[in-house]
Amino acid sequence: MLTYLLNIAFAIAATMLYIKAPWNYSYTYCVLLMSMFIAQNVLYFATNKRQNWLGFEFFFALSFFLVNFIYPVFYAPTERIYWSFFSFQFNDNYVTRATALAYFGYAWYLLGATRILQLQREDPSEPTFTITMRQYIWFFGITMVAWLLFVVTGGWAALQSVYAEGSNLRTVGIYSYFNNIFTIGCYLMAVFLFRLPKQKWWFYLLVLVSFMLIIMSAGSRQLAVGLALILIAGFSMYVYHLKWWQVGTIVAGGSVILFLVMMLRTEGLDMSAWHQKLAHIKLVEFWDIYEDLIVNDVNLLRLYGWAQVHELTWFQGMTLDISSPIPGLAGYIIANSNVPPQMLHGGDLPTYLFMGPDATWGTGTNMIGEAYRSFGAVGTAIAMFLIGVWVKESFYRAKNSVYWYLMYFLLVGHALIYPRAPLLFDPRLVTWSLLLLAIVMGISHIKKRKEETA
Repeated sequence: MLTYLLNIAFAIAATMLYIKAPWNYSYTYCVLLMSMFIAQNVLYFATNKRQNWLGFEFFFALSFFLVNFIYPVFYAPTERIYWSFFSFQFNDNYVTRATALAYFGYAWYLLGATRILQLQREDPSEPTFTITMRQYIWFFGITMVAWLLFVVTGGWAALQSVYAEGSNLRTVGIYSYFNNIFTIGCYLMAVFLFRLPKQKWWFYLLVLVSFMLIIMSAGSRQLAVGLALILIAGFSMYVYHLKWWQVGTIVAGGSVILFLVMMLRTEGLDMSAWHQKLAHIKLVEFWDIYEDLIVNDVNLLRLYGWAQVHELTWFQGMTLDISSPIPGLAGYIIANSNVPPQMLHGGDLPTYLFMGPDATWGTGTNMIGEAYRSFGAVGTAIAMFLIGVWVKESFYRAKNSVYWYLMYFLLVGHALIYPRAPLLFDPRLVTWSLLLLAIVMGISHIKKRKEETA
């Protein structure tokens, strides 16, 4: 109850801070907003009754902090921005106001994420469902077959060329479907790995780590990061409760690894190019290592400015996300709609605003900016509150439902990317993952019944 009451107070304070936020840059105001964000999270984790605090909320808070608060406080005052993203045009007068909006949205999210704690405050016990080796081998088999087909159809070569040769990241081929299935297969393996007997999961852990390294060698990080988060959270829940210093060590080490992948992703596996690139790396600020997250603040600023002179888009910007579970439907909508494609997909508008219609790569987006340009300030609070409720519901319902268990860990896997992603959580990934799980569970139950009646 204490956590709930504190977050009600923080939500009210965040609302007032947004209403009173100045329309020009204020360093003092931005420091106040960042301090409120830190204080709320410290109190949330300190008063939360859950013993195992390592999950979606922790990783999401860390990413949200880097995406929305570092630039206004540590870079904007000195104007020492040497990253290409900040050469894009945006209005500096929106920095404080947009940062206040970000904290406003986060405070309402955290209120949604704590609401259920007044009814159920203790950690759920071990899940009541079981995953058999037969079911898990299905996950493994699907993953391996999808990977083979992805490579054979040219997907691996296409992925390598994106970063090493500057190919268009948006190019789609038959291999894209195999990549989606491979990705889902990896997630299913990671999510249910620690539901296996301990002596069984070492081999599959090695397989997952191997795929993570292979994917990162091509310069791509999202799948590897997602799998790592799921494995870390699952390990802490069911094998060994990680302590604060251990988590800090993992975060620091992971930050360095991801920074190096970001810096070297365009060099392929050319060791001489690696040495040359590493020799010229200069970190002017401590926060430079988190460049890939911090630069997404520019998307918030651009979307906030865009929303000041345009009408709310409501669900229009989610059209392609909503239609994505059905193969080919998004392409059909684009071909038969009079609405510009960048207005139909949340992640495309910032790229269009910065780079025009012919961009070969995307700038990403910002979930708060997407919420605001779609639903306004009130809608942002409602949307973020519902996301918080969804996260908490998934966590508690995971005890008795294999599908809610999968849902929660998919959220965990995307906790770091979510603040810089569209507001609507990847419907295709969620739908296809749940469908594939249902198919495997159905097949295994049918075979089990046949064996019992034989």
